[in-house]
Amino acid sequence: MGILSTLATASVAASIAIDVAIAQRVIPVGFSKPTGRTPALHKRAGTYSQELNNNLTGGGYYAQVTVGTPPQTVDLIVDTGSSDVWILDSNANLCHSKTMQSYYGYCLSTYDPSNSSTYSVVSRNTFDIRYVDGSGAEGDYIKDNFGIGGADIKALQMGLAKNSTINSGLLGIGFAANVASETPYPNIMNLFQDQNLTATQAYSLYLDDLYAETGTILFGGLDTEKFIGELKTVDIQPDRYGNYSSFTVALSSLTTTADNGTVTNYTTRSAVPVILDSGTTLTYIPSSMARRIFDAFDAVDDTSGTGLVFINCDYLGNNKNLTFDFQFGGKNGPVVHVPIDEMVLNNVQGYVELGLNVPSLPFDNVCSFGLQPSSDYYLLGDTFLRSAYVVYDLTNKQIGLAQANLNSTKSNIIEITQESGIPDATGVASQVTAEQTATGLPGTGNVNGGQSTATASSSGSSPSQSGGSAGVRAVPAPSRETLAIAAMTALCGLMGVGLVVL
Repeated sequence: MGILSTLATASVAASIAIDVAIAQRVIPVGFSKPTGRTPALHKRAGTYSQELNNNLTGGGYYAQVTVGTPPQTVDLIVDTGSSDVWILDSNANLCHSKTMQSYYGYCLSTYDPSNSSTYSVVSRNTFDIRYVDGSGAEGDYIKDNFGIGGADIKALQMGLAKNSTINSGLLGIGFAANVASETPYPNIMNLFQDQNLTATQAYSLYLDDLYAETGTILFGGLDTEKFIGELKTVDIQPDRYGNYSSFTVALSSLTTTADNGTVTNYTTRSAVPVILDSGTTLTYIPSSMARRIFDAFDAVDDTSGTGLVFINCDYLGNNKNLTFDFQFGGKNGPVVHVPIDEMVLNNVQGYVELGLNVPSLPFDNVCSFGLQPSSDYYLLGDTFLRSAYVVYDLTNKQIGLAQANLNSTKSNIIEITQESGIPDATGVASQVTAEQTATGLPGTGNVNGGQSTATASSSGSSPSQSGGSAGVRAVPAPSRETLAIAAMTALCGLMGVGLVVL
């Protein structure tokens, strides 16, 4: 979406900060090398729960998986907006070139096929995935055993990147129709069902709040302790060719509710097709809708310069109960309330310390906005998804949505079957309450229910068309070290939509 021209017009100082991670629109550069520890997992008949690591605030969610025999530990960014699993070869050019690493960042974790007895080549030099910001990866399509959340998947087809300008592999868990290969193949979601690991192709996603260290993806089921009130379903929309290639749903309204109860409607048309994409850091809405919100909040759109939208940090203190309310599927559809502290991000000072040249603004207390305008793709990324509990049912072409029960430590898992689809389920009655601790971890207030990777399209086709209130939560300021690492990635990640396969 014009990221290269955007970078060319950015300030020199911003460019310096971006150079290390220019290809990483949301994939965090600063994620440390994985240790040899066993991946966090919990197994249940018919369901598989995988812990997701939010290693950099707002920078992406990683699953620690295993590949090969004996198993090699690899960390992959979880992406509901693409459909290929791909991993970095230990001999990939990026992993051995200091020049490339100074520009794109260090390889985070890799796989060595020579150390796996179950590795096989499907086709050489046919894996080629490209993104509109100029980044990409290429290599072979291979098969090997793959472990995630206690599930052992045999002979999963994956891309093995030998040349890459992206420093981490991806766990694409979208529709198989959207794989990057010119030759269709059964992807990971197909194999979950084909190998009788789950009854259907479905999973639920719980990212938890902005400063939570971990979230969870649950294959084959849902967890009623992780959401508030009724779980409601909406239909996934096909693309213009009639194919199901992305998790596109109808956003019927976007409103805000102020501290005093005043509701303001920013909807500019009857419904907007939006993609629920965990691989995108921010939320991208139609430009006309975004402009109305920016005007109401006195936000300054500098996406053509620094790539950021600036907003007054005072909203975090003076309007701490304000919510952005997203409704789907019409007036009786599910509503997700996103609190102000998930949309107003106190991260600009860290960018300034790295050399970002902030333009002249009508306010001194500067934050960045988690909403950005788009004329091409409308994506609800992590700034939205952290407040939602989302069930993705690929078999029945439905999405389940409810308000997330943040910081939940309990679990009550229900299996999703072919017969039931997404079941009629009710979560907890109200948000769990946690107090701010001396360690500076975030707490929550009362919530009552009732920074890019890939939104991909199949090779040769066009991308798809594009009750309650959340209360105050104490959000600590990130450390200087965290900000420094995050800023290197986020300056790039905030400059447009998530990566989109060409």
